[in-house]
Amino acid sequence: MFQSKTGVAALSIASNLTLTLAKLVIGLMIGSVSVMAEAIHSGVDLLASLIAYVAVRTSGKDPDDGHPYGHGKFENISGTIEGLLILVAAGLIVAEAVGKLTSGAHLPEVNLGLYVMAVSVVANTIVSRQLFKVARRTESLALEADAYHLTTDIATSAGVFVGLGIVKLTGLSVLDPIIALGVAALIVRAALDIAIRSARGLLDRALPNQE
Repeated sequence: MFQSKTGVAALSIASNLTLTLAKLVIGLMIGSVSVMAEAIHSGVDLLASLIAYVAVRTSGKDPDDGHPYGHGKFENISGTIEGLLILVAAGLIVAEAVGKLTSGAHLPEVNLGLYVMAVSVVANTIVSRQLFKVARRTESLALEADAYHLTTDIATSAGVFVGLGIVKLTGLSVLDPIIALGVAALIVRAALDIAIRSARGLLDRALPNQE
């Protein structure tokens, strides 16, 4: 089931939906802006997964009178939209983190945050590997972009896990919004990369001379 483009895209949707809800609930419970930042990150990944699912279904259609060259560029469009969505998420994270820094809010118990970050790393590692595998075999830009999102999420979740561990050991709650700002910076980098690569396909740039 998870060897097809639509099957693995559906797997990504289910995984991202579960992680988004878990991070959001726990982030609100413990008052951690870094965990809520990760919830926003996973929420964007969920939107990206939904877009990728629609894109792979649409791009696989045969050429018709309205699209004589096929529907392949729907994947490029989806990748561009995904990049813009990630930029919006980064802005929300920065606003929340700055608010926490200025208010000096205290971070309570972080154990639940550590647990959900660990689960996120494991789940996204499994799903992203499958996405990359199918994306390479089918040459799907939409699935590749979705997999790239999840690899970024793995790195940020691991970073938040380490940060929360340091907060737990040292009691330095100011690290929580600082970590969130670091997550936002990584998200912006991923957004620009995805948007630029996807937009190039829409511009019909010439292939390199060796190709």
